Order: sequence, then structure tokens, then C-alpha cells
Amino acid sequence: MTNEQLIQDMSKEQWIKRWAGSYTFISCSYWAPDYDEILGKVLGVGFKTSLFVHKRGAVTFLLRKNDLENFSKFLATKAESDQGFAIELLTKVKNNTTELMMIMHELEGKIPSLDEYNSFLKVFERHLAYHNFMKKAVDYLSDHVLDVLLPYFKDARLYSEPVYSRTEIFFRKLAETIAEKEGNYTKDLLTCLTQEELELYLQEGTLPEIEILEKRFEASAIYYCNGELKILTGEDVDKIEDAILESNDEVDSNNGELKGITAYPGKVKGICRVVPDPFDVHDFDEGDILVTGMTRPEFVPLMKKAAAIVTDVGGKLCHAALSAREMQLPCIVGTEKATKVLKDGEMIEVDADNGVVRKVK
Repeated sequence: MTNEQLIQDMSKEQWIKRWAGSYTFISCSYWAPDYDEILGKVLGVGFKTSLFVHKRGAVTFLLRKNDLENFSKFLATKAESDQGFAIELLTKVKNNTTELMMIMHELEGKIPSLDEYNSFLKVFERHLAYHNFMKKAVDYLSDHVLDVLLPYFKDARLYSEPVYSRTEIFFRKLAETIAEKEGNYTKDLLTCLTQEELELYLQEGTLPEIEILEKRFEASAIYYCNGELKILTGEDVDKIEDAILESNDEVDSNNGELKGITAYPGKVKGICRVVPDPFDVHDFDEGDILVTGMTRPEFVPLMKKAAAIVTDVGGKLCHAALSAREMQLPCIVGTEKATKVLKDGEMIEVDADNGVVRKVK
């Protein structure tokens, strides 16, 4: 199948943005098969199809909408019928967090042996399953079961919050260490290795050509479907964005509104500040409205200045929702397309009482 045919097939699917932010290509090369194989093994259900779009260290992750809904409902049903199963997995989230953080601390700043890396990989991969149960099952639980299990979900979520920020630091630091040793590769390019290429380097000391990594860093996509992983670069990535991302990025022409999930109520107007990278912010004043793909701990300084928070992705236990409740900030998550539709510097209204974001004319 040609890339053109592949993109046409992708465009026929209904996709939903799962998360977006500052992530490495290498992480995505692990997650693409893991969302199928590891989740299926640990949870009994996974994703046969997934898509990661990467540009210069920023990633948008998409799943087929029906797959995500079926996955979440399946896990919620298991939790409803066996609350002990849910509590056990949430305990494993915390235990695995402790183990993973310890291993990364021990390996930080060195090029590990293949055996050392495989020890890290075992814990890193299974965390994806525990994490996805924690994040998605909670959104579909009935109220009476949620009353019982929410403290366990919230405790596990707060305890494990730093994990994926920390793993990205780990991969970036490993890329930097390899770059320092090899001399002719930059650290940014080495974040664009695949799983196989990194493990081959740890075993044999060989790396792919610089030109290959340059193309991936500028624009690349990882498409996983039914056990096969395909990497696309260059113009093909633009075509994927046109066919899948841009076609969904329209405000309802009837009312000019974006709708999402209320994480904390309130109604406020302010200047929209679209922030893809919390480490690269030029304009953000007190009372501005933070609009981003998703938040992580690095966003907290901006959140403390913001009048409200709007995200593309997230649910009841996402970082933005938990932080907004703590800070008592109006917050709407899961809009799917706020960062594409809303423009930096324009005036918007966040009506978190009704889960609606409007442009102010």
C-alpha cells in the first residue's frame, strides 16, 4: 500500500485527540505497539490502531473514537463488577511509579547496558496499562461506584503524576549523553530514534544516518495498525494533518462555541494564550486564559497566573482538572480542538458552568 492510500484510509476513520504536548519520538515508538500488546495483556483490551504526529519535539496522539469509548466502557464495567480489581490496579500504579522513578534515578546521566535498559523497559511498558486504566475507567463509572472508588483513583493519580514528565526527561537526558559521546549527533536528533534503533545502539554502538533523524525531527508520524508500524515523514505528515487534524478543527458555525467537560465551574472573559510548550512562553499576563493540549506539572506557574484553563484533552482525573479544583479556577477539558480553533491574543469567554468556550466579538 502506498503512503497516499494509507493516508486516504486514515482519513475515513473518526479520530479523537487523546493528548498533545512535549514528547519524544522515541517514547511514541514504544507506545504505538504497547497500546495494543501491553494493554491487551494486562487489561484484556487494547488498541489495534493508533497515530502519533510529531513535529520538533511536540506530539499529538490520536485514537479512533469508537475504540477509545469501547476501551473506557470495558474497563469501567470490569471495575463496576469487581471493585477489588480496580483497587488492585490503582495500587499497582503507585507501586510501579515508585519502582520506575527509582530505576530512572539510578540510570540518569549514563548510557545503560542492554540488561540495565531492559530492566527499565519492563517497568516502563507495564506502567502504560496501569496508567490508562486509572485515567479512562473513572470517566464511565456509575455515581454509586464512583463514590466508593474516587478516593483510590485520585490518590493513585496524584501519586503517579510526575511519571511521564520524568520519563521524557529520562529519554532526553539519555539522548544528550549519547550525543556527547558520539559528537556528530545533536541531542534533539537522538530523541528521534525508534525503539529498535536505540536498543541496537546499546548493544552494538551503531546509529542511523543523521539525515533520517533530521526528517523525523522536523515532521514525522507513527501509524500503528493491526501489528504493523509505519513511519511517515515530510509532506506525508502535512497531508495527515490536512486529512485528519484540520478537518476536525472547526467551531460549530451555528453558535460559534467549543464544548468540553467542566472540571471546575465559573464564568470568565480574558485574553486567549495558546501555549504548546510551557518552557517557551513569551506573553502571559495575570488574568489571561491558558489554552493548551494538556497540562503537566511544568504548567503550574502559568496556571497560577491564569483566570481560566481550557485543554484539548482530559477527563475527571487529568492534571488540569485536579489543579483547577485545587486553585478554584474555571476549567474546561476535553474540547478536542481548542488549540487549533482559538487564536493567541483574541478575547474569549470560558463558561465552565455549562462547559462552553466562546469567542468574544
